[in-house]
Amino acid sequence: MFDFAKRSSTVLIITGIAALVFGIVAVIWPAQTAITLVLIWGWYALIDGVLELITAFRPEGRDARFLLIFTGVLGVIAGLIAIFRPIESAVVLTWILGIWLVVRGISELFSAFSKIRTAPRWMLILSAVLFILAGILFIANPGSGAVALSIWLGALAILWGVFILGAGISLRGVSKDAVQV
Repeated sequence: MFDFAKRSSTVLIITGIAALVFGIVAVIWPAQTAITLVLIWGWYALIDGVLELITAFRPEGRDARFLLIFTGVLGVIAGLIAIFRPIESAVVLTWILGIWLVVRGISELFSAFSKIRTAPRWMLILSAVLFILAGILFIANPGSGAVALSIWLGALAILWGVFILGAGISLRGVSKDAVQV
């Protein structure tokens, strides 16, 4: 039991430190972080697209061949664009996020005035307004929006890292106390 707890605490501590480092880097260099994230996504989309195309021509992909070819080609194209045009891709992804935020806000506003609500009306209206405002800001300033996203992601990673690091240190202390008993 002690070995498992010790290994688990080590994993938590390493994960917490990695999250802290990523968060600090993202906050210090938000533009470079945004571009790096687009490049990572681009490589993911490219590899995923190639794998979809390979699957399309395997016997088990026969039933969904058209869909696999379509998503594969789309993934390869999106990946290549993101890899070779990361700044423009970051801007486009920020626009898409902005549009999604506006649509989400409108949906939330409709929910606030529907007969079936999952939260108090004032909370739904407030969240709708915040979604719509954030969406408009992202659409109006996609470059700044991508940088802001990197900063927020960095801040969240720092918080996550602190919590995970604390959990790892706490687990390490508990496991040492358990061995001494």
